[in-house]
Amino acid sequence: MAIRVRRRAAARWQGTVPTGVGHIRTNSGALDSDYSLHSRVTEDAEPNTNPEELIGAGLAGCFTMSVANLLEEGGYTEVDVSANAMVQLDQVEAGFRITEIMLSVSGSAAGLTDDDFARIADQAKRTCPVSLALAGTTITLTTTKVAG
Repeated sequence: MAIRVRRRAAARWQGTVPTGVGHIRTNSGALDSDYSLHSRVTEDAEPNTNPEELIGAGLAGCFTMSVANLLEEGGYTEVDVSANAMVQLDQVEAGFRITEIMLSVSGSAAGLTDDDFARIADQAKRTCPVSLALAGTTITLTTTKVAG
């Protein structure tokens, strides 16, 4: 049986880019947040989100599910996988670009070796739907197998 799912999000921007504010929300209600140029291009701790943070969250979430699925398919049990995604936004001659996403994953499973974990994580990076959607961006991967 084929699965086809559509997810919705909406955003609105008011004002100029330097001084305006946007609001973004998902239909599920899991996200309902303001965003601004300030939250996008500075490191200040601001309660607002930004598009790059959301891309990173989407990739980290999809990737951990993909790794867990591949581990389960490989017969591993007691699976525990965590990932962090750091999305790099750079100003280049042509404007702002997401130039790289640094994906870091750690995990454990009964009987899992370092080499098998690295191989499975690489396979997940190449096959998870969000990674595929971000194919125009360099995604680097660092793996750490945790004793389990």
